[in-house]
Parts: sequence; C-alpha cells; structure tokens
Amino acid sequence: MCAHYRTILTLEISAAQGCHVCLAFWDQLSDAEKEALRVEESKAMMNKEARKDDGGNVREDEKVKEEPRSEKEEEDYFEWLTFTILQRDEYCGGDYVLSLAFSGDGIDWGKVSARKDVALGLYVLQEITDDAAEPFHSVQASSTASEDSWATAMTWFQKCRSMHTACNENRDKPAWYPTRLLDIADIGSDDGLIRLIQTTEVATLSGPYCTLSHCWGKVHIIQLKRLPKTFREAILAAKRLGVSYIWIDSLCIVQDDLSDWFREAALMHKVYSYSLCNLSASASKDSSEGLYRNRNPRTLDTTRAELNVAGLGSSITTTRCEMHDYFFWKHNVSQCTVNRRAWVTQERLLAPRVLHFGRYQIFWECREHDACESYPEGLPSLFVAQTTTNFKALDPAVYAKRIAGEGRDVDADTASYRIWNAIVWTYSRTALTVAGDKLIALSGIAKRMMPTMDDEYVAGMWRKNLGSALLWHVDDKENIDSASLARPSTYRAPTWSWASLDCAIATDTPSERGLSIEVCDVVLEYATDDTTGAITSGWLDLCGFLRPMCLAQRDYGAGKRWYMVVNGTIVRPQDESLEEFDRLGPMLYFDVPPPYDEAFDSDNATQSLFFMVGRMPIVDNDYMLVLLLRLVDLEGKLFERIGVAVSGAGDDREMLLAAVDEETKRGLPCLRYENGQHTIRIF
Repeated sequence: MCAHYRTILTLEISAAQGCHVCLAFWDQLSDAEKEALRVEESKAMMNKEARKDDGGNVREDEKVKEEPRSEKEEEDYFEWLTFTILQRDEYCGGDYVLSLAFSGDGIDWGKVSARKDVALGLYVLQEITDDAAEPFHSVQASSTASEDSWATAMTWFQKCRSMHTACNENRDKPAWYPTRLLDIADIGSDDGLIRLIQTTEVATLSGPYCTLSHCWGKVHIIQLKRLPKTFREAILAAKRLGVSYIWIDSLCIVQDDLSDWFREAALMHKVYSYSLCNLSASASKDSSEGLYRNRNPRTLDTTRAELNVAGLGSSITTTRCEMHDYFFWKHNVSQCTVNRRAWVTQERLLAPRVLHFGRYQIFWECREHDACESYPEGLPSLFVAQTTTNFKALDPAVYAKRIAGEGRDVDADTASYRIWNAIVWTYSRTALTVAGDKLIALSGIAKRMMPTMDDEYVAGMWRKNLGSALLWHVDDKENIDSASLARPSTYRAPTWSWASLDCAIATDTPSERGLSIEVCDVVLEYATDDTTGAITSGWLDLCGFLRPMCLAQRDYGAGKRWYMVVNGTIVRPQDESLEEFDRLGPMLYFDVPPPYDEAFDSDNATQSLFFMVGRMPIVDNDYMLVLLLRLVDLEGKLFERIGVAVSGAGDDREMLLAAVDEETKRGLPCLRYENGQHTIRIF
C-alpha cells in the first residue's frame, strides 16, 4: 500500500493533465461533492495546524487526546488516494490488480457525499509480453466532434449494418414509422428548415430514421439554428449517418395533450426498435450542452507502468503492464448522465444500435459489439463478463441466440425471468422526473419481452412467476437518494409490486423451489387499454401460512436494529453465550424503512402486523424469505406489503415456523381459511 496525493488541488491537477487513475476517481464526483470535499479539506488542514505549537510540533495536550502518531502517520492522516497492489486475481483473468481507495481520515466523508458507491477504483494490470512494444496513442483529436472520431464511429456503424444479423432483424420487415418525424433532408449546415411531418400523410416516405430523447417545446416548422444545441448537433449527426428523418420525443409528441402522450408512449417499443440508430447525448445534463466535448487526448491513451511484483508470488521483481480501468464502462456509459434516466433504459435496450457521445470519447453499443475510441476493435475480454457491459444481452432475442450458439441447455422460461430480473435491477437504479411514469417508461421492454415470455404482464412482473417475484426487497445499500425512502404520493402500482417504490430493488430467484405461497387471483385497472402501461388500482389474493407478529427496536452496537417478535419473543438465536453479531436474527428489508414509517408502535398495539413465509429453505444453507404485512382494513380483510425478512439461522426458522393452535389460526383476518392456509388480499 502506498499514498498518492495529499491535497485535493494536486489530485485535481493530475486528473486534468491526463492521469487515468486520478481522472477516474475525480470524475465520479459531482460538482457539489467536489466543492464539499474542498471545504472539508480546508477544515481538516485548519484543525491540523491548530493542534501544533509555534515550532510546528503537535502540542502535548493534543497528543493525549488520541493514539500517538509518528511523523509519517501524521502526514498520512491527510492523504487522499491510497494504492494497493494485489496478487493475481482469477476473477480478473489472472492479472495483477491495483485497488484505489479514498482515505483522508481527517475528512468526514458523510459531509461530502451521501453516496456509498463513490471513491473506489480497480485497475487490471495486464503484463506486456512484447518488450519492444511502445505505448501507442490511438486517439489524437482534441474533440469528439473531430473527423477522426466520426471516422471511427462510421466504421462501427457500417460494419454493424453489413455484418450483424441480430442488429438488422427489421431489415426484411415492412417499414414502420412513428406517428410524427422531423424531416431533415434539406439540412446541410446550421441553416435550413426542419419540417414536422405526420408520417401517414406523406406518400413518398422512405428510408430509415434516427432517435434522440430530450424534453423541449412544441413547434411545427423550425429553424435549425433556433433549436437547442443538443438537437442541432443530433440532427447533423443523423445526416452524417445518411438518414433524412429523426424522432425527438418533445418535438414529435404533443406536449400538452395527455391522450396523445399516452398513445405515443404505448408505441415506444416500435419507435426505438425500428430506428436505425439511437444518438445518445450521454454527458449532457440538458439540451443546451450538445453532443460533443473538447478533451485532452492523453486521457484516452493506454497507460503502461513498471510494476514491482516482489512479494506477490512472482519469481521476478518487476514487470511491465498495461493498466485497464475495470469500471471503465460502468463510469463512462452505464452510469453516465443520460443513462441514469429511467426512460433511457428502454431506449438503450430497444434500439438496435446506440452511439453514446460521452465526456471524453464516443462509445458504440449494438447487439453484437461494444467499442469506443480507446478500444476501437472492441472491449478487452476483462470487460465483457461484467454486468455493466454487453447491456444489449438483456434483449431476449439476443440472449436466446447467444445461449443457442453456446450449446447450453437452459430452461427457456427460467432464462426469460432471469433476464427480466436483470432489467428490473438496472431500471430500479435509475431516476424519474415524473413519479407516475414508473411502469410507462418500462412498457416498451415489457412488450418486447412478451413473445419470449408467453406470459401475462402484471404490474412490472409476470403472472406465471408471480409467487417468487413477490419476494423482491429494497436494496438499502443502493438507494438513489434519501427521497426514495418514502412511498411516492402518486399511485402507480400496488404495494406488492416493486414498481410502487422509487429505490434500488433486488429480486428473488425465479424458481418454484421451496415456494410456500400461491397467487390465487390478480385484478388490475389501467389508465388506458395498454396493459403494460399506467395502473390506477389493483390487488391480488395470496394463499399461505399467515402468522401475527410485532416489530421492536433493540440496541445493536452503537445504534439500533429492528427485530421481529413472535409469541412475545424476539426472533433470533436464543443462546446468550453467542457474540452479538451471531444473534442478529432475520434481516429486515422495509419497503418504507423507519424513521419514515413511524406507525409500528400503533400497529403493535392494534395487532395489525403479520407475516407469511414465502420461500422455505430446502437445504441447510438456503435462506428463508418472509413477506411482512400490515392489516389496513379489518372489515375488508385488506393488507399492504411493508417488506421482506431474510432468515438464515436454524433458531430463527424454528421460531417463525412454530406451531399455532387451530383456534388462533381460524381467528386470523383473511378472506378464506382452508386446509390450514389463509387467503389474504393485498392491495
């Protein structure tokens, strides 16, 4: 382990000069986080100086307040980046790994950022076998608008159109066009008029169109120079691809007409699936920033380093390596500005090919190839296996072909549900401007999945797999922001659907194995005739073993923790000789966690809390999954879902499955009690 920069300024300068490592860290921070970091550093340095006497030494009265530090430890207290070289890692192809971490013990990181996924880096160090090879400079241009950048993009584009079967599935199908398009045939520069056309009224309409998504006003005949910068540059980019039409949502959907918006939203799966190419303003926060960026070409160079491998299980002391940022695609594409928008998830997945105009370079993404200016021939194999790359593998058609090509015997139904779970995982980590759009912004992907699923779509889930799908839980380590912890005021899904919340979701395995609940009936009402779109109300009837419970907080470490209480006893291992960590009991994942939901005291008093075991463990190391429920209408026997509990210990299971006398079971609130099981209604 070794320290790197000890001031934010030197770190910032190094990033600006093209150091890949410093740049990767610095770019993860928002402008607000960078400024907060500077402020916290200033406070830390002032505190450091205040601890010293006139001679520059730490005062004796300060030394007694803490563990004594050596001179080096005193300096390291304010270091910002720490490198750790790890031994060869099988997960990273057997290469050496460089781990990067923010240290800065003198900084209160909680005052800089609420995020938990920032300030980490991982570099794969691939040994260079050709000693004569010199570092190459593959990118020379200082702008992503350069002819060099466009030449690279056109190479990807032309190869894809001529050689990729999966990307050209619509080639032999009858042409399809959106309701409206922008006719850009006569545009040659920043001058010229663009016509908004009704495609059904143009007899001579022919040729492909491109897409771009941004929100902006409503007009019919538009001067190119009066459009926002992103629109202007996207139109000219589409012309470079040889097309005469482009679809931009805010110009091709009537903005003040809700019926038109619903009608067009139901066609999104076709709008993007039939587009020639989706142009993505990946680095732009709004339509004024445009597609292109100036850059330092050095940031795109392949970095080489002389690595000291003494003590790392090698017979040599040094070796030459190329450095590859393991999170390169994640930081530059998957988590770029535009791809954090919920609507863009389906735009990116459904379009056969996407050109991402990033902050430092252009990226290419199609159903058969991922590339960028740094890796124009395609991404190195160390990237390909990651979940953040090969995004289009989530397309069911692409997935099916890949499985067939690999000769794998995979159950088609299970595979489809696994793909859907991966889509939900990705989609739930994006943000919506309008909370009510949660299901609408996903409807295009649902329509794309329907032929593969051969199943009924149910509020963001699928009917045949609904039993296990109900066992999703909030991934409390990855919530987008604190606002996501509250249930949205705008209704868009029943409480049993993950789509009722605005936070990161983790799904259960799509399997009937050990499942102990059964969905008897589902009723949903929709805003339109589109059953993949907006929902106005709904409920389901669920059959299983209902049990009463309470919820209680108890001290745990320096804080508190919630526990299930059954039959007056906290559900956790009862052996008090065990360490506190070994007596945790089930992990509770609340849909709306405290302190945002403060009703547990009154719920306990009114005996309104219940649970139903959703999945039983089959073998010893299996988890038990438990639905947590609240009775909200005793007369109507209506419940709402409030969370999921995950239990892994034998004592927990025994307490949760403890026998209940027949009289108690018959007295529990339910629609029906038959054969020892309760049927309840969850809305």
